[in-house]
Amino acid sequence: KPFFVNVAFFATHAKDSDKRQYIPQNKSLSMYVSDTIPNPVTNTDESFARLPHFFSERNEGRTRWRWRYETPEKQQHMMKNYYRMATEVDTACGAILKELERQGELNNTLIIFTTDNGNFHAEHGLADKWYPHQESIRVPLIIKDPRMAHDKIGTLNDEFTLNIDLAPTILSAAGIAPLEKMMGRDMSVLYRDMVDRNKETTLRMGQVGGTEGPVREGRKMSSLPVERSTQPWRSEFFYEHPVINHKG
Repeated sequence: KPFFVNVAFFATHAKDSDKRQYIPQNKSLSMYVSDTIPNPVTNTDESFARLPHFFSERNEGRTRWRWRYETPEKQQHMMKNYYRMATEVDTACGAILKELERQGELNNTLIIFTTDNGNFHAEHGLADKWYPHQESIRVPLIIKDPRMAHDKIGTLNDEFTLNIDLAPTILSAAGIAPLEKMMGRDMSVLYRDMVDRNKETTLRMGQVGGTEGPVREGRKMSSLPVERSTQPWRSEFFYEHPVINHKG
């Protein structure tokens, strides 16, 4: 039967109400004990001083920097626990992939690994997210798709993709036309053979025939065969977030 599974982890979030911030499982505490986590080159007072005027010492990103990274010892402790939590997520994802393989569905399933935001780990003298630096707005996006062109497997793509692209991508894979008001686009046009980006609107509205795709035990994944174009995917986007000042 067709299935959709959404797995969301609390890790690698910090627990703001706890001074420990990053709290891995006990079994992970032996990891990275002997490692030294690099200190970002922009973790300096000079870098923080170059930020716009609203980055005061009361700025929330600066406040959390003091919680987590104000001293070299604190930075090492926090980052090791952060990486322990990240490894826990990686282990859980590996277990899911193993189960899909056991059930014979690994090569018949669209898998998307991503997150909702990046994070400052002391870069620019900041912590957490919110601000439009690379460390904050860039997020991991890994896609495994049975329809992926062979020459695209295992490669990197530098095109701008946004979280608003996730729903249209998933719906299109299921053969469902995204709602007209959805602002995102089907990301599979970036890695599938025979896809014409100029015809994406037609593709989204379900007006292209021949939608037969991979079939397994009665399930279908949409695969619309039209030619690939060199038209740019997306060249810019607008970023907006309110300023947050720590009130404590």
